[in-house]
Amino acid sequence: MDKTDLNLSAFLVQFVLAIIMLAVSFEVTIKDLKDLPRQWKQIALGYVMQITFLPMFMLLVLLVIKPNMHLVLAFLLLAACPGGNLSQLFVVRSNGNIGISMGLSFLSTLFSPLTVPGIFFLATHANSNWSAAYKDLQLSWSNIFNTLMVSLFIPLIIGIWLGTKNGLKWEKFRSGIQKCVPWLLAALLVAAVWNFRAALSDINLSMILMVMGISLACFVTAYYFTRMLGQNYSTSITYAWEVSIQNSGLGMVLGLVYFANVPEISLVCALWGIWQMAMGALGSTIIKKAIMRKEVACQLSSVG
Repeated sequence: MDKTDLNLSAFLVQFVLAIIMLAVSFEVTIKDLKDLPRQWKQIALGYVMQITFLPMFMLLVLLVIKPNMHLVLAFLLLAACPGGNLSQLFVVRSNGNIGISMGLSFLSTLFSPLTVPGIFFLATHANSNWSAAYKDLQLSWSNIFNTLMVSLFIPLIIGIWLGTKNGLKWEKFRSGIQKCVPWLLAALLVAAVWNFRAALSDINLSMILMVMGISLACFVTAYYFTRMLGQNYSTSITYAWEVSIQNSGLGMVLGLVYFANVPEISLVCALWGIWQMAMGALGSTIIKKAIMRKEVACQLSSVG
């Protein structure tokens, strides 16, 4: 892929990511923001888990497995990304707490210009070899900050503002944007596979197992950890989805724009995006059916 193609791909991915963020932010109302203080304890716990669980899992696995340096940078950058927008869909399907989910999405997006570079810096300095590789990157974090602002923060604020607009034309506009999201996500993943088709041969079993294993481990650990803390099912399943679903699209944008010489970064983020869609769809379906069976059993027992 030459430099022109790379710049075009980066622009298109960033544009798609901004549109998806805009569509998600339509669901965040002023009332929701005013309600956040009422659940501040649950949201604070969830946010701390969001910015610590996945990075810690990544660090432990990477320190044990010791893959090549490009894969280390790829997984650490992915771990630094904020929570993904798909989590709310899976939270709803699993009978989770959508209020907490929206609050966490809002906070993780709001502070992402600070947390992404901060977490990546701290994670890469957990090992002397990693910190040397970090220095070789010669990153311009001011540019990355601007990318995060354009891709996430500004669409979030605009979306919340547009959500306050009343009238049929505004409803049609918001509905049209939201209906485009599944197609944009699919296009994003297809484009990622196409752009990195030459690097697909670099995908190996360990990379796939890391993507699948780490996300599943985060999901299960977050759920049972918070249940042990006394949280109810609805809150715990929300934490589980929020901790295990990352904004892999953002990782792809950062990989294309700032890590063009490390194709593994965008490749890992694309794999993560594909897997989390599959895991979310399958997992939320299984959970939903289990809930329905439990409800039916309760109804039958009450009738009996």
